[in-house]
Amino acid sequence: MHIPGSKYIANRVLLMAAMTNGVSRITNVPCNHDMALLLRFLESIGSVSRTDSEHYEIRGIYSRGCDPGRERLMNAGESGTLLRFALGMACILPGKTVIAAGTRNMERPVQPLIEALRDLGARIDPASKPNNFPLMVREGLTGGMTVIGGEISSQFISSILIAAPYAKTDVKIEVQKPIVSSYYIDLTMREMMKFGVDSERIRGPQSDLFFVKAGQRYNPRDMTIPGDWSSVNYLIAASVILNREIRICGMNVESNPGESEYLSILSRMGCRIHVESRSVSILRSEMISGIEVDMKDSPDSVLTLIPIALFACGKTVIKNISHLIYKESNRIQHVEKELRKIGADIRTTADSIVVQGQKQLYGATAETHNDHRLAMCLGLIQLMNRTMKIEKRECVQKSFPEFWDYLRKIDEGGKKCLEIQ
Repeated sequence: MHIPGSKYIANRVLLMAAMTNGVSRITNVPCNHDMALLLRFLESIGSVSRTDSEHYEIRGIYSRGCDPGRERLMNAGESGTLLRFALGMACILPGKTVIAAGTRNMERPVQPLIEALRDLGARIDPASKPNNFPLMVREGLTGGMTVIGGEISSQFISSILIAAPYAKTDVKIEVQKPIVSSYYIDLTMREMMKFGVDSERIRGPQSDLFFVKAGQRYNPRDMTIPGDWSSVNYLIAASVILNREIRICGMNVESNPGESEYLSILSRMGCRIHVESRSVSILRSEMISGIEVDMKDSPDSVLTLIPIALFACGKTVIKNISHLIYKESNRIQHVEKELRKIGADIRTTADSIVVQGQKQLYGATAETHNDHRLAMCLGLIQLMNRTMKIEKRECVQKSFPEFWDYLRKIDEGGKKCLEIQ
């Protein structure tokens, strides 16, 4: 079984490659619905060539012979990442960009990012409709300073950082604390450096300051997208729930510290985990116990932990996750609603989820609310609660189309140690 490339890194890398003055060759690009939307956007501003399903050549908008056009339409669909990242990039594209979004995406917050970009000289006009979509963005990013809260989404800051080198003057961002998913901002800065752009982060007690000097440009490069920890974590969770051994090769815990932190969380619960330089092994464990854990910086692993908490001994408390209400669904509200249908002892607050383990579950029909991570969460629970049914499970196409096939292979693996490349 092959692990798809990280969509977190691919989203950043493909946009940076599209802003260069040459051709970049990107390998192991994940194949999912969100990535298809991004590639369609890049096709509208430049040249994208695909050699196969995972290999792409991206011709930057500043390269010879590339004409990004004077006006383009970008439909972000239900990809919140694309909506926010493309909004920043559109500010430096020649001409005009019209940005549309899907129903749920129009409900997700974007106004703080719009206001911050306007502070930096961006020309963004909302539609006359009540939901402000579609947005119209015209070329122009002056630079300067903006202040933005960090409690909603780190993607706001990443969006500004990615576009900042092309502003006319230096860009300074003050991000007020708390800052959720902070690791993802560091991830953005690391990928910027790989493409030749320097940025600086100064951490403070009340806020962090970010600096990007004007006049820098992304340089084309060839790279391979590392494996996606958010996908791997579901397979790890399946092996823990079924008490099967699994060995995952080619994964680097440094590629996404926020989501690979899942391994440390499982170790605290009693899972036997062996980490080597390029592989992770999950061994059979005698007993898994509930814990209290802060997952502010690992939001996409919360719904991966809940199924394990259901079958662990004792209580699991997951804290500092208020930003989950802004995801593809209100994940705090909807996971409680669906798990109560099958008899789970689950309680939630505005920023926490508490699960009491080893309660008897029973069959019911659970809904995914068109949320790929909720669908995968329910799929993991179904491994031990075979009578439950899951409606609209195909929404995993958004990020991990192979999920159900991979889950079946782990389920059918028996006592063999399953190896994933």
